[in-house]
Amino acid sequence: MKLRLKPLAIMTASLLASFLAESAITIPEGFEELAEGQVIMTEVFVYGQTLGVFQSRVDLENVQFIQPEAVASAVNKMFPDTPELSATLGQTLNRLLPRNSKFSCSSNGGAPGCDFLKTDSVEIIYDENNTIVYLFLPDRYLRHKTVDTEYYVQSVESRNAFVHQQNINFVTDKNYQSASIQGNGSLGVTENGYLNIDWSWMGQRYRSENAHHTDVHNAYFRQDLLKRYYLQAGIMDARDIFNNAGGNINLSQLPLRGIRGVRAGSTLAWMNMDKLSRGTPINVFLSRDSRVDAYRNGQLLASFYLKAGVQELDTRSFPTGSYGVTLQVYEDNQLVRTESVPFTATGQATMNATHWFLQVGVPGDNQSEEDRHDHHVIHAGIKIPLSENASVTAGVADFSRARFWEGAIDWTHGFNFGLIDGLMTVRTSYLYGNEGSRGNVQQLNYNDGFSLSFYRTSMTAADCNVQNKHRYSYNGCYQSNNVLFSVPFSQWYGTLGYSRAKNEGRYVYRHELTEDYQEDSLILPWEKVYQTHSRSQTWQAGLSRSFSLNNLNLSTSINAFMRNDSGLANRDKGMFFTLAVTQSHAQQHGKRGTSSAGVEWRTSKNTADQLSYHAGYSLYTDASGRNEIGGSVYGLNTDNVSSTLYGRTDGQYGSGSLTLSDAWLQRTHQHALSTSGNYSSSLVIDRAGLSLGRWGGGAPASAIIVGVEQDDGEHNSLVNVSLDNGSSSDVHGRRKALFTLPGYQETALKVGESLSIPDGVSSEISKGTGTKKVFMTPGKSINRKVHVRTRYTWLGMLKDEKHQPLEGGIPLNVISWTPLGEGRFTLETSKRIKDLYVMKNNAFWQCGMKVESIRDVVRNVGTSLCKSTDFAALPGTERKQVELMTAGIRQKIEQTVMAGKNDE
Repeated sequence: MKLRLKPLAIMTASLLASFLAESAITIPEGFEELAEGQVIMTEVFVYGQTLGVFQSRVDLENVQFIQPEAVASAVNKMFPDTPELSATLGQTLNRLLPRNSKFSCSSNGGAPGCDFLKTDSVEIIYDENNTIVYLFLPDRYLRHKTVDTEYYVQSVESRNAFVHQQNINFVTDKNYQSASIQGNGSLGVTENGYLNIDWSWMGQRYRSENAHHTDVHNAYFRQDLLKRYYLQAGIMDARDIFNNAGGNINLSQLPLRGIRGVRAGSTLAWMNMDKLSRGTPINVFLSRDSRVDAYRNGQLLASFYLKAGVQELDTRSFPTGSYGVTLQVYEDNQLVRTESVPFTATGQATMNATHWFLQVGVPGDNQSEEDRHDHHVIHAGIKIPLSENASVTAGVADFSRARFWEGAIDWTHGFNFGLIDGLMTVRTSYLYGNEGSRGNVQQLNYNDGFSLSFYRTSMTAADCNVQNKHRYSYNGCYQSNNVLFSVPFSQWYGTLGYSRAKNEGRYVYRHELTEDYQEDSLILPWEKVYQTHSRSQTWQAGLSRSFSLNNLNLSTSINAFMRNDSGLANRDKGMFFTLAVTQSHAQQHGKRGTSSAGVEWRTSKNTADQLSYHAGYSLYTDASGRNEIGGSVYGLNTDNVSSTLYGRTDGQYGSGSLTLSDAWLQRTHQHALSTSGNYSSSLVIDRAGLSLGRWGGGAPASAIIVGVEQDDGEHNSLVNVSLDNGSSSDVHGRRKALFTLPGYQETALKVGESLSIPDGVSSEISKGTGTKKVFMTPGKSINRKVHVRTRYTWLGMLKDEKHQPLEGGIPLNVISWTPLGEGRFTLETSKRIKDLYVMKNNAFWQCGMKVESIRDVVRNVGTSLCKSTDFAALPGTERKQVELMTAGIRQKIEQTVMAGKNDE
């Protein structure tokens, strides 16, 4: 028999259960059936999520599921791959389960901590007032995650598109001119596949010499498979191998140059790193909206304001290491319970899977002459996790005439030993080439308030001084060592660094030359020079501090150094001192200015003392901080003075900058003028047409296009659109804005009303507002429509042709209106109007709406003189409005007339 207790029976059973619980007496006559139990339909919840409605036998003390296997199956769907839980459910759900109704919020008046049980088995709370069963499981299952939550899902509204970004740079002076263009375009082809081309052009001129060339770095098709693997074919460089798009396989020494061929491998592009980089998951069940405070040894790590249900805490800001976290749960600002959980954070995503790649082809077009003799190229790499914090990486590069192999070990460890509770990362790698090349790298980083880093790299060849013999990007021999220690103390920040480098038989660009080569006028800026040998050794120590004084921000530092360079005649040592001051000035309409000034004094053994100074001012022309103009002056002793004027803008159709600089050289009494500039933008072609927007970083990209539709014909409404990557824009009505973002990146899109309100205009978003997270592969676009209702508020007084207040009339072309007496009014319209039409009795008036002043969203029209008009002179919309308003009156008149005739 299937029954559902009526409210009266439920209340009676509740009172009876409470009575029997407090006094051991016999069951009163007439209540035997309730005491024996009723079969009812109960809704079952697990940590805030419903499992459905199931038959249950409920008596005064226990609840028993009629079909426990159905309940267990529903729970297993929420927590898959948990055989221990399945066994526990099978053993407990077919038994009598204590009701625990006293813990129900509906029974105890919503006492703090109600609707919750902490258990090591399976228990319930039966809410008899709502016939609900709350099922509780051991805490360890709260931390269980399904695999699907670790992968992003492509937004269903995304469509294939062509997304191209372009970046233009130029610099010019009297003797040297240079211009470059960088472009990247992605075209969506399949649901998870796209074409990409990455290209650049550079042109340079130095006096009578010039050079220019065009490079296609990438031109390939990529198809992702099962969100874990990918296939790629075309012209490819190695950049994707080293990031999440290609498995994040770090082979820093292996000669992975561009190829024309095919690549296959595993990918992390679809992996939700936020789910993996937070360390051990910390979940908490809340029966009500609550505040959760997380502590580590009495130190408050974070406070969370969370909704009811199972919530996972965002632990990305928690310190690295392994330690216990104490959770304090507050309901209505009352502490209801305390829980302690273990936590481990290594500062990086925990990868428990092997990642690999394999590519086969021929060398790309940008190879040296000797590289063109290679008939094939085979590159392969694999990264295997040894534990949650350690991995081994191996790779091979096989050419027609040489073969290279690299192996590396990465290890990360979080300490929890009193003062030592930071994170350490270690990496070591070794390279072997059968043509005689050998290389090794050692790297260590430790962060714990203070930081320590060590980096050493070494490359040797069979003969260091034979030019052009060592191919595949290797030439000569070199060794480099760097150590940096930095620590904050009190309000100061100290650093100590050491570096040593030795090179023999290498090609370097002009800007890398030591002073021995600087006077060689035959060297063009873009050419390489063969350098036989060089050695350098440097120590440097410094102290710095920043602090505020009233409205001034001051920063100062003092540094001492010692340098021994083969390009210098003697060992050099010295020190330098810097002082910088900045001040911000707030102005009207969101503008703000920043003044800065600074001085640096340097002294050393080998050079004369130097005193340099600078001063500058910049003005941000709006509240966004993306549009700026400014100037600066820089001087060095009395030898030269440089002045600079610059401006930059970042708008809906891209960003650009222009800088003019002049250097006065005291020694030659000459000016040296130079100019540099930049413009970057993006364009998208999709089914909605062509859109222009900002530069998105230059990587394979997707796009979001937000179009604002307005109910009147003007462009004066503003909608604010922002992305969590920092991009934002105020979009006018009947216009659209393009936002370019890197592919494979989840982005939160927020649409809301703009804080910048045009004078006399208010607007409300009727469709498309709110925040939405999107995820797209490159070559995709999302078009989001936002509908805006524009509102104009008017204030004034109406007078007739005799200059008497016009009262008792009904405005026609308005949304709403409020009479204020003696002809005064406020009214609201959906568009800007020149004339207000008023109906009074059977007469019509036309009143001019000439704005005298505007304050915020109110348009003051002062006194408006109205002239009489007739029905035929009204605009079409107002005539229809009058007809609708008077239709009911005419119908009543006709009915009255007909009734009178019938009476006759």
